[in-house]
Amino acid sequence: MKENYYIYNNEAMVSCIILSILDKINSISLARISLFLPILLDDRVVLYLLKKDIYNIESLIKDKPRFFLNFNKRYNSLLPILINSLTLLEQCGYIFVVNDSIYVKNPINVSRIEGSRFKKIESIIPKLLILLDEYSTEKLYSTLKVQL
Repeated sequence: MKENYYIYNNEAMVSCIILSILDKINSISLARISLFLPILLDDRVVLYLLKKDIYNIESLIKDKPRFFLNFNKRYNSLLPILINSLTLLEQCGYIFVVNDSIYVKNPINVSRIEGSRFKKIESIIPKLLILLDEYSTEKLYSTLKVQL
């Protein structure tokens, strides 16, 4: 990955995304939120989901396979940023982690967060939550071809 990938996709952005997701569902497993980031932090996927109605992850992969060619690499590259963001949010008192689940402790009004990129990401989070809700975490790992 390019060095600027980590500048563009940093702990501040990931923390905002985590808070936005938790604002909508209150808790999520660590394994599941790890799958959200490579999707939400890919501008091509975000723009595509803003324009199209997608009803399942298989159709998204079929329609745009190039979006998922390096999914496993992006997944692995974003894990340290995810862990740093979770640590930061937990130490600041916004979340708590129990076993494999992340819970909101002190909700924050994410609508006050500025930035056009974040606003686009935030607007597709509900769509992505619905899209991925029909799959078990194990099925998503298999469908997205994540290698652990």
